[in-house]
Amino acid sequence: MPKYRRYNWPHLLSEFEKSELTQVEFCKQHNVNPKYFSVKLSERKKAQAKQAFATVVVQPNRESTQPQPLEKLIIEIGQCKIHCPAAMSIPNLVALVKSLI
Repeated sequence: MPKYRRYNWPHLLSEFEKSELTQVEFCKQHNVNPKYFSVKLSERKKAQAKQAFATVVVQPNRESTQPQPLEKLIIEIGQCKIHCPAAMSIPNLVALVKSLI
């Protein structure tokens, strides 16, 4: 019966990403089952993708009772501000946000 091993998966996966080895080569060097390694790597990528999204809350302008046309869109992340035209298409806005992640 094969011996059960415990791995420090976050460390092991980080080491793999730093290396220029294929999954199979890396698994051979570290004596890890390639199929199980692939499962753990997929789980990590899915978890990272979920963390990449941020909640956006739009606060209405309380000074004006009449809706005003949007002149520009400002995306703020920390001290960084990106000014976008109001006419920017949704696909372009999505591409911009994805490139910032």
